[in-house]
Amino acid sequence: MCVACPHLGVYYTLSQMRNVVIAGDIGCYTLGAGHPWNALDSCISMGASMGTALGMDKGRGKVDANKKVVAVIGDSTFMHMGMQGLLDITWNRGNVTVLLLDNRAVGMTGGQDNPGSGRDIHGEETTRVDFAKLCEALGVKKERIRVLDPYQLPVLFKALREETKIEEPSVIITDRPCVLIDHYVPTKPYLVKEDRCTGCGNCVDVGCPAIHVIRRDKEVKASGKEVDLSFVRIDTSACTGCGLCVQPCAPEAIIHAEPVQTLQPVQFVRK
Repeated sequence: MCVACPHLGVYYTLSQMRNVVIAGDIGCYTLGAGHPWNALDSCISMGASMGTALGMDKGRGKVDANKKVVAVIGDSTFMHMGMQGLLDITWNRGNVTVLLLDNRAVGMTGGQDNPGSGRDIHGEETTRVDFAKLCEALGVKKERIRVLDPYQLPVLFKALREETKIEEPSVIITDRPCVLIDHYVPTKPYLVKEDRCTGCGNCVDVGCPAIHVIRRDKEVKASGKEVDLSFVRIDTSACTGCGLCVQPCAPEAIIHAEPVQTLQPVQFVRK
């Protein structure tokens, strides 16, 4: 995925959860099935995450009785083929938590505008669909709909844990723009203080391509367990300052990069 992609935090959080089955869908976020997240269990066709999740819930056996079912779908895919599936989930009282990833763009095919972006096909401002109201109209209880910032990992993790425990349809809407569209605004980049980095690798698990492993090592704990270490650096020229990697960094080795003063061109005067 891209540097600072708003889906990074979603899959990092899902990868930390246990006893959960995740129905995926078609979009750039399908990459969540890969390393380092491995956080999708199925991907069939556009909009299929909703019906697949409902089938997983209704068709579960005794061995899966306590498993949580999550469906992941993007905003444009939801409007294209997902709304019918959510209606089916609410109609059949499915025990499913839906992650609706609103990045205000059709990220899979080039960042085109859609009814969720607030801009029409000419790029002019227009009505933007309210996903929370739309989900409520499709039968999800208002108190079971949350809109949150996917860059805030503790908030996202808490919401997922709470909603998956409630045995009825719920929707978590993540609200951050795609980093490749014109309306995305980067902030101050980060770097790694090498003398503070312990090699824990927590930031690597976020999956941001601006983070590079520069050295690997092994350490034997007091318990005798051998653990792998990954010492990293951040490509500040690529970092957009989203702060996702900062949150799981226990030793606080990731800090804001100081601006580098550029060289001024020298002007020669011919005499």
